[in-house]
Amino acid sequence: MLTIVNILRFMRVSGFSAECYGSIIIMEKTCKQCNTNFELLQEDLDFYEKMKSPAPNFCWECRMQRRLAHRNERSLYKRTCSHSGKSLVSIYPESTPFPVYESSVWWGDTWDGKEFGQDYDPSRPFFDQWIELRNKTPRAAILSINSVGSEYTNNTEDAKNCYLIFAALNNEDCMYGRLLYRSKQIVDSAFVFDSEKGYELVDCRNCYNCLFTERAQASSDLLFCFDMRDCQNCILSTNLRHEQYMILNEKCTKEEFDAKKAELLASHTSLQEATKQFNELKQKAFVKYSFQTKCNNAVGDYLHNCHDSWIVFDSEDSKNSKFLADSEGPIDCYDMNNAYYKPELSLDLMGVLKPYNSKHSAYVLHTSNSEYCDSVHNSESCFGCIGLKKDSYCILNKQYSKEEYETLKAQIISDMIEQGVYGNFLPPEASPFGYNETLASEYWPMEKDEAIAKGYKWQDATTGQFGKETISLENTPETIDEVTDDILKEVLVDEVTGQNFRITAGELSFYRQMGIPLPRRSFETRHQDRMDTRNPRKLWKRTTEDGKEVWTTYAPDRPETILSEEEYQGRVG
Repeated sequence: MLTIVNILRFMRVSGFSAECYGSIIIMEKTCKQCNTNFELLQEDLDFYEKMKSPAPNFCWECRMQRRLAHRNERSLYKRTCSHSGKSLVSIYPESTPFPVYESSVWWGDTWDGKEFGQDYDPSRPFFDQWIELRNKTPRAAILSINSVGSEYTNNTEDAKNCYLIFAALNNEDCMYGRLLYRSKQIVDSAFVFDSEKGYELVDCRNCYNCLFTERAQASSDLLFCFDMRDCQNCILSTNLRHEQYMILNEKCTKEEFDAKKAELLASHTSLQEATKQFNELKQKAFVKYSFQTKCNNAVGDYLHNCHDSWIVFDSEDSKNSKFLADSEGPIDCYDMNNAYYKPELSLDLMGVLKPYNSKHSAYVLHTSNSEYCDSVHNSESCFGCIGLKKDSYCILNKQYSKEEYETLKAQIISDMIEQGVYGNFLPPEASPFGYNETLASEYWPMEKDEAIAKGYKWQDATTGQFGKETISLENTPETIDEVTDDILKEVLVDEVTGQNFRITAGELSFYRQMGIPLPRRSFETRHQDRMDTRNPRKLWKRTTEDGKEVWTTYAPDRPETILSEEEYQGRVG
């Protein structure tokens, strides 16, 4: 349907200048953090009005950065439970000002967040009172829901026998990964959906028994492959569809395939050589301006079945939404990160499950009609609350009648508008984490001085051990056949950072099963290597090889030749 919104989006994607929009661009503002100008359209203002929230004061990137500065996924610490004294694994170090409970206690009925409720003081800034409440309210050591045998995981749900996986849903026997969904036996991988038995996968969906592969769908038995769909038994191949038994995009026999696979996996050295060759092949492969499938009228990257969505990344089943990343099924939503289970009609959220009509909050789970909340679940109509469960009509964790709630809420919003903070996400000083612990530092890295100057905190006591290795790089076994169970007693060293790490029993079993040599890099370095293979969450206006103007995450200085949808389908099929 050719609505004004669709015309506008077509013009923007096609590269028309601002003058072409006429009165469609309603407002131009200057970001309070980076000082760049950003535009607000009539559709944006209509949405903010519907959400009863003022227009944002920050550009979309800075808004996303501020949200992710409240998300620590992978920095884990040993500490004690503030309730039981039990030793546990937590995303919070021992020095936190607030109590930290082991997950089973935090989710249990032995405490009530309303115990910490406080009156609102109109003479004090709202967020000073919010932080005061935060510092006395218990927090969960890690966010793990319905998980079994998965102590060392965070931001997970329905994990069974998993280890060091993060932002993951419904997985079994998975290790060392981020953003894994509905998968089994996936190791050292990221952004993997509905797959089984894979290693070093990035952006793969419905794959089985694939290794060192990126952007594959509905495929099996791939090794060092890129952009494959409905393919089986392929090695060092790119841009293939409906093929099997291919090496370097050429037909091969089963015997040739088996021999080549054994050759590449024979040793750590052979893997390094294959990785180098694979990286060279990827630079020559055809790439579409955006990696998206089954999408219509969507601008962003790494999208599946997204419609009428603008500046959206790593999302599936998005509809009528803007400025999202790592989301599943959002409908009529703006400005969200890590939002799952079909969030609807919500604004400016991070780390949420199935919110409705909620805004400016973090970790609200199955919650509706709430604002400025953190770690609240199965609740409705809460404002400025922390750690509540199954509650309603609460402000700063204190219960009110519906009429009292609405009256006081209106007063607080009026005060926040006067203070110039209403309509923005929770401020950096409200984050319980140092900037360098959070996901924001991965997408917008900053040094300590810069982060502090922008109002963020910093964690100096980060985790990691150095100089305690019991086996040198030179003495690390080259092949998996050389590895004995004694390796489980050894301390290895990262060839890049020098950080120490160990091999777990489950990990060793997987390497033996798959015939893969031991890694020479720690989990965190391997994770960063995977993230380096992906495009940034930034957009550039570029012209494709066939002359179409597009918004793409491929920077102008990249070596790849980007193609439009039509040209890509014509070449790849």
